[in-house]
Amino acid sequence: MRTAVLLCLTFAAVSCGQGSDPQKDDPCSSGLCTGSGGPSGGPGGPGSSGAGASGGCMEAWSCTPWEKGADGLYTRTCSDANMCGTTAQKPPEGPVALPELDLDYYKCKVEPIFDRGCAMMGCHGTEVGRPFKIYERGRLRRNETVPEVWSCPGGPEMVNLQEEGTGTIMCVGWSAHTDGEWKENFDNSRSFMVGLTDPEQSDLLAQPVIGGKAHAGVHLFAKADADYQTIEAWLGGAKLGTTCDPGEPSSTAP
Repeated sequence: MRTAVLLCLTFAAVSCGQGSDPQKDDPCSSGLCTGSGGPSGGPGGPGSSGAGASGGCMEAWSCTPWEKGADGLYTRTCSDANMCGTTAQKPPEGPVALPELDLDYYKCKVEPIFDRGCAMMGCHGTEVGRPFKIYERGRLRRNETVPEVWSCPGGPEMVNLQEEGTGTIMCVGWSAHTDGEWKENFDNSRSFMVGLTDPEQSDLLAQPVIGGKAHAGVHLFAKADADYQTIEAWLGGAKLGTTCDPGEPSSTAP
């Protein structure tokens, strides 16, 4: 029996680092896989007998990052560098949807972790350069027109939240998240589980923990930490069981 050799090179950027899109559904999503081994539980996975080799040709698949289409579904393109003509080891290409995770659990338990450790404007509080982006009060705000909070001088007026509120804890910058901000934060965060079933494979967890990934050596927590376990539980489908009140100030007069 031919011994399977699996070489996977994945590069991603989730926090204060640089790299390619971290979304993946198997260990070889962004790199090169050579040999008969495939994703765990899939064709040619551990325990396989060499599927994917035809006449001595070993499939070597690499895939583009997942991309969101106009329909909201994610797809990618995978190609075999060895052009074997077989597809036994071909990774899935989609289309796949965002996972059905709990928004209330995210609001009350997960985003506070990101706000505390990731949302700085030099890290993930930016519109460019980071696959992971977080809108947060006092930091990056979304580009939309909103009523200025009642307590601001001259308010309430209609203002651009991003122009008037980014990088300030005064007035507009400290106002409550908009529905658009919550949705973008939630969707961006759960997109790191596209195509995955095991939360530990998500770069939302792996980047801040595993050395050698494109995270600039910033490791926010270890697997045993409460923050890690909270995010892992959410990615695994945990539900809050009630409506989340994040305790943000109202934009209207009391």
